[in-house]
Parts: sequence; C-alpha cells; structure tokens
Amino acid sequence: MNQPKEPTSWELFCKRTDDPKLAWIERELDKLGIPHKREGRSFHADHILYVDADRIVEADAILKRRVGRYTIDDIRDDHPRWTDGR
Repeated sequence: MNQPKEPTSWELFCKRTDDPKLAWIERELDKLGIPHKREGRSFHADHILYVDADRIVEADAILKRRVGRYTIDDIRDDHPRWTDGR
C-alpha cells in the first residue's frame, strides 16, 4: 500500500480561523489529498493550520470558492453551514 509522502515543508494556511469552519476546511483538504496539520495557536484562534507548501495554491482555492456573493473566507467561523453539511 502506498503511503502519502510527508511534505518536505509546511506553509501557514489559517491562523485566524476556529472550529467548526476549521474542521470543514480540513475535510475539504482531505478530499483533495492535501496534507495538513494543526500546530500551535495564535492571538486570534486556538489552532494554526499548515498545509504542504507544494500544494498551497490548491489549498488556497478552497478559501476563494464563491458562495453567492461571498467567498468561503468571508463567511464567519461559527456559521451553521460548517456543521449542517452545506
């Protein structure tokens, strides 16, 4: 069985995002097979999310997706959409 390779470097992806939105982002990263990890905390959030530096452009596309007139990045962290499957 092929194991995914461990990234050679990590890039900061989210430092101002909390659950449940952060968990939703991680599920989207998983769907795309983008390695990620939570490590540390910031002044703004309990967790800092890092992604494989070689896949940062793909990861960033998640936050730029449009939902109506907003992007994913614009929607607040505690919005019900993150837990109701939308």
